[in-house]
Amino acid sequence: MIDSFDGSFDTNQLCFGCFIESETPGPCPRCGYDREERAREFPTALSPGTVLAGKYLAGRVLGKPGGFGIAYLGYELNLQARVAIKEYMPRELVTRDSGDGATVVPHSGEDGDLFRYGLEGFLEEARTLAKLDHRNIVEVRDYFEENKTAYLVMKFYEGESLGERLSARGGRLPADELLAVIAPVLDALKYVHSKGLLHRDIKPANIYVTEDGRPILLDFGAARQAMGERSRSLSSVLSPGYAPFEQYHRRGNQGPWTDIYAIAAT
Repeated sequence: MIDSFDGSFDTNQLCFGCFIESETPGPCPRCGYDREERAREFPTALSPGTVLAGKYLAGRVLGKPGGFGIAYLGYELNLQARVAIKEYMPRELVTRDSGDGATVVPHSGEDGDLFRYGLEGFLEEARTLAKLDHRNIVEVRDYFEENKTAYLVMKFYEGESLGERLSARGGRLPADELLAVIAPVLDALKYVHSKGLLHRDIKPANIYVTEDGRPILLDFGAARQAMGERSRSLSSVLSPGYAPFEQYHRRGNQGPWTDIYAIAAT
């Protein structure tokens, strides 16, 4: 669904799986992306080709949608460059409007209140990340509100999450390979903590390893934390196996030690 864009190329010829121009109908000959098949696989995601903020094109879903949001491969139309776009969409609280297929609608009034509280946490995460400058922390380029929710635009990195790497390798990695990932993440955490900030959601899925081996810390848990303060079910906003004791209590004393526990569990 391409809306108005007056550019120097035909966006309808872009593959939404890799954002390379292709005139071949059906699956992309370069990446194999099939728009119809992916639409059936992720029915709650934005339609491929949706234009956001008048300058970003939403493409394929990256990984699997999480409980709090959906990540897309994106395309910055003016610069003609790929980005990653994270949409705040806690699936237990909201759905898509059946009319436009984009607007986010709460299931109930109570869900709407909790959604809006989490939305403030999501925007706070965006503002926080935009201020950070570290080679092992995801680079935020933009954030905005649209479709009655919010979006975070980040640099796109080729690679895989530590969780995906573990799954492909039977759940275990050699010590030297794992330490090569964890040591830079610890340096990134030291930087984060020196700014008076916390991550709050460290786990293998939130550590991304680029093709050249650089680990990137993703998805700070601001939205989860905000919703946890209001939610009747704290377990729904935690990452079991990685969340320390204090995150299971609304008034738990959280600090740098909270992240250290999670990185040790990782």
